[in-house]
Amino acid sequence: MTQAAPLFEVRDISRNFGPVQALNGVSLALDKGETHSVIGENGAGKSTLMNIICGKLRPSSGSIHVDGRAVEFHSPLDAQMHGIAIAPQEINLVPHLSVAENILLGAHRGRAAAIDWRATYTDAAFYLHEVDDSIDPRMPVRELSKAQQQLVQIARAAATRARIIIFDEPTAALTWRETEKLMRYIRKVTSEGRSAFYISHRLDEVRELSQRITVLRDGMNVGAIPPQEATRERMVSLMAGRPPKAGRQPIRHLDEAETILDVRNLGREHEFRDVSFTLRKGEILGVSGLIGSGRSEMAKCLFGATRADTGTVALEGRETRFRAPLDAIRAGLIYLPEERKQEGIFPLLSIAENTALPTLDRFSGWLRIRNRDMLNEVGALARQMKAKFGRLGDPITSLSGGNQQKFIIARWLMREAKVLIMDEPTRGIDVNAKLEIQTVLRRLTEERGLSIILISSEMEELLDVADRILVMHEGEVKGCVNRDGTTQERLLELAMS
Repeated sequence: MTQAAPLFEVRDISRNFGPVQALNGVSLALDKGETHSVIGENGAGKSTLMNIICGKLRPSSGSIHVDGRAVEFHSPLDAQMHGIAIAPQEINLVPHLSVAENILLGAHRGRAAAIDWRATYTDAAFYLHEVDDSIDPRMPVRELSKAQQQLVQIARAAATRARIIIFDEPTAALTWRETEKLMRYIRKVTSEGRSAFYISHRLDEVRELSQRITVLRDGMNVGAIPPQEATRERMVSLMAGRPPKAGRQPIRHLDEAETILDVRNLGREHEFRDVSFTLRKGEILGVSGLIGSGRSEMAKCLFGATRADTGTVALEGRETRFRAPLDAIRAGLIYLPEERKQEGIFPLLSIAENTALPTLDRFSGWLRIRNRDMLNEVGALARQMKAKFGRLGDPITSLSGGNQQKFIIARWLMREAKVLIMDEPTRGIDVNAKLEIQTVLRRLTEERGLSIILISSEMEELLDVADRILVMHEGEVKGCVNRDGTTQERLLELAMS
């Protein structure tokens, strides 16, 4: 009996970018009603492969097959005509349009001269509420959080009614509640006979959702793992080509350490209220909470990006009122935003220029920048951060996400930061790069006395690296616990109390 052809298949796909071999002879298949996860470290070739599958890139060699027939995609429209859609990792929405307009962009009901807005909003609400029923389809996209924008992108892919949906890091910005809703939706999609490619660094999700797991390393398919055999250790070992590193940092007790930041009854209307906590010298204070808990809003207020309505902030025992981020930077309090690519790096500048930008005055000569001095100092920090790069003169976009983050941290070490507020610092970063950054952060607190506020949607990450964990919910602090003896269940219990 002849075996039925897969719904979708790539055979011996390779892709070069000049001298760089991004993919090398990758083959994989997808069956009807299947979730097939593709995992790998940053730079393994996952996004390149998915961009080929959805028509954004063309392979240098190899073939694509749909329903057993060879096809060529010259554009994303070709892939869409064959029933393939992607919910990309990077936000790609039109900010001044409504949620509904973004979901049905180019597919509005009615004619071009007379759009049927009632039907358009009804259709958009249907696809949106399949994914998340808390978002208003009439709201402008620019007013949504990054997590909500990610859900809108997923709804837009769903609205194509594609047979194959590619989910590229869909939960990177989501907390557990939104993640659970999304996973229920993906199971519903596959139960209807549609299929999914799922790309994620969250290995527990991969194991729970998948019928097949393929591992990429250095642009090659290095193996497939049945979900029932996919332990975290085995997945990480295949991804990295070596045994996994130990994750959880040792417990520290810093009760006697000097208080460097003292926040009392801080509040800002409609965002957060009555927030109080202390941060000790050399401490990592984790901040946990669901989307809408006020974590990022509180951090931006501490940094002077917004103004508090109530409360006080004391840095090193002196009450401060930062009227703008520049005031905070001068005082040694730094905020690293969640959106690294949009708000953290300058893509047209080199690695060295990105790192030294806030301290360029230190390297100013009579007529030009003293490049040798700048490169020496940045290079020394890069070695301290254990960053991987080619040359410091290369564009920062040539680095993986984890190494970009290391150089962003190095940028502020050059300014001799005292307090570093990091908003989702390991979002979209593979498990080994995440462990490296966590190790670097712990070492900086011990060797430099740096104090860190670490905001993360991943409770496991906070339990790995934080000394204490502050739990927020709907703009309020629900508790602050020592990591020693704390569990995810305890953090959830506090968040929902």
